[in-house]
Amino acid sequence: MTRRSLIHPATLLFISGSLLAQAPQPDPALKDVAKQGKDLWANQGDRDGAAVKFEQVLAALEPLALKTRDLDSEWHRVLCETYNWLAILEDRNPGKKAESVKHIEALVNFDPDFELDKNITSGKLQSLYESIRGAKLSRVSFTFQPDGGTLSVDEKAYPTSASRYLSFGAHRLIYTKPGYGPQEANLELAPKDSKNVDFRLDRNASTVTFYTYPGGAEVSLDGKPMGKTPIQSGHSQVTPEMKAVADKAGLKVEDLSAAFVLSDLKVGKHILELKSACFRTTRVELDESFTTPFKDHILEVIKQAPSRGTLTVRSEWPGGELFLSGQSYGALPVSEVSVCAGTYDLVVKYPSGGFSQNIEIPENKAVSLTTQPKPRLIFVGFDYTVDFPGKSQLIAQLMRLGGRLKEVAFIKPTEGETPMDAMTRIKNTKDAELMLSLIAIKDRPEYPVDLVVETLSGEAEHFALKPLDEDPLLDLISKLNTQPQLWEPSMGITVADLPGEVGPVVINPGDSVKSGIQVLKPITLVDGKPITTALALRKALLEAKGDNLSVTQSGLKANLPLAREPLELPFFAANLCYPFVIAELRLRTITAKGNESAFLRLNQAIALMHFRRYDKALELLREAKISDSGRSGSLLGLGQGTVDYYTGICLTKLGSVYIPEAIQAFGQAQTFPGSTFFSPDGPLVAPIAKQAADDLKN
Repeated sequence: MTRRSLIHPATLLFISGSLLAQAPQPDPALKDVAKQGKDLWANQGDRDGAAVKFEQVLAALEPLALKTRDLDSEWHRVLCETYNWLAILEDRNPGKKAESVKHIEALVNFDPDFELDKNITSGKLQSLYESIRGAKLSRVSFTFQPDGGTLSVDEKAYPTSASRYLSFGAHRLIYTKPGYGPQEANLELAPKDSKNVDFRLDRNASTVTFYTYPGGAEVSLDGKPMGKTPIQSGHSQVTPEMKAVADKAGLKVEDLSAAFVLSDLKVGKHILELKSACFRTTRVELDESFTTPFKDHILEVIKQAPSRGTLTVRSEWPGGELFLSGQSYGALPVSEVSVCAGTYDLVVKYPSGGFSQNIEIPENKAVSLTTQPKPRLIFVGFDYTVDFPGKSQLIAQLMRLGGRLKEVAFIKPTEGETPMDAMTRIKNTKDAELMLSLIAIKDRPEYPVDLVVETLSGEAEHFALKPLDEDPLLDLISKLNTQPQLWEPSMGITVADLPGEVGPVVINPGDSVKSGIQVLKPITLVDGKPITTALALRKALLEAKGDNLSVTQSGLKANLPLAREPLELPFFAANLCYPFVIAELRLRTITAKGNESAFLRLNQAIALMHFRRYDKALELLREAKISDSGRSGSLLGLGQGTVDYYTGICLTKLGSVYIPEAIQAFGQAQTFPGSTFFSPDGPLVAPIAKQAADDLKN
């Protein structure tokens, strides 16, 4: 961005680059009460009525002044005037002259630099005021060159004035002004002292004062953070400079930040940068003219352009609530909601499961995504007292784990919560489906750490780690990012490679005979491309797009509809994390219906059998009812016979008392001659079930 045009430089009461929090201020109506007190005495001669009004003001202001010691300048003056007026009124009442003296003393203690109103204060009270002040304080007169800086007395800042009353003893005074080197003076004051201090500062830099719209912008100069532009409070003092800047920008004064001063601008070019949430980063170039010669500059208002995009999030799953970096945006669907451009941790919380993703919303762009629940993996933390080589490196990688996981929603540990407490809480609240814990193994120096992935029902898998490896979490991440293949496309036929044939031969056409498929004839083309083996046909199926596939036998073409064929989960696949698989299948089962639900339950049971949880697996198998009647005939594939066989296996594992039921289950499996293991190309269930039943009978 190029240099901004300037308002003509003028003397400015510089305000620091950051404001302290303002103390609570009194009820504005008190100013009216004080005015009423003045009017009652000055216009109506009602001394008692006026005293009542001022006592009301004093009762409200004095405790606040003693408590906060931070009344703003207007209220400070109101309290001083109240002391002055009450002393005057009470001095004229013979019964309250002692109170008059107390109020004069209180005024000296509160602000000895306050000058009594000589038009209404008697000479006697003025003498009393000077006497009390002189008994405690010495008068110091000041000369300031240049004016408009800040005087610090014993590390407390005061506005500059021609004189100030200070207590007896040693004092350290420092006068500062942006753009000038500070000057220090040390005083030793004794009773009846009256001293003069002359401050003359040397210019050593330029200053640049500016206001921003909106306030609260992060300021950096030449890449160095300088603070934030102050947001005006409700009682901020409006200076003529602020009004001039606001008028030129066509803004209301209250829309601006308070002034921000760059107070030490040395010779050369400088880059001013402003950043605010929801606004475009603004860069202002300050060329050499800002520092040659050294001067005070006031910039026009720096207006930051809004930077927003829109976000749409949909889901076919009910009950989702959208969160962006912890802030709720309500129930899904959320359509074209306007949000600040930037990067967010997007989380969707479902009744079961969750979705998390780090997303970027570019300026003036629309981002849309569809979500579905994934298993939530919560890192429950670790025992901080246990140490091992590479601990800090491993912990840092674990805290960033969410950005590397695609199939689970990662949740960081809750600060201050022990792993045991976290696990108890999660099991009670069910706010996650999986828990990740870190265990140090003292007697295993080569692999000193185990990471444990565990379901809420206790199925756990251990990952032995070397924390000092370049990427010790690689195996864990790979397995958590791998979904088991539970379905594959099918044309409803069975093929085999036979010697001497030019392509895979159809040995079971199923219902495809109606489409012209011939048994014991080879398939030579699929969608017009040559096919020579069963493996090549399987690959063509996996790559198929659309709902149909064209196959050619003996020069005759047939269009076969594609369907999804269920697959069996393997027991000991090296690429799978079985606790994750169980959690994933449980989620999918929630909304599944019919045969899809039955196949998901079958595979969930197989995953539980992987952990020898035969009782839980049996419950699922008894709920899995596959209604595809074709499985009882010529169509090959996973079917009710597969379910019945595994039911028999679970019963045999539960003890001899269940043997009769196991034999019955194996017998039932034999009534489904088309049922297979693994896939439609897998071995038939019936003969294996017969052998299992015979073995139990013998």
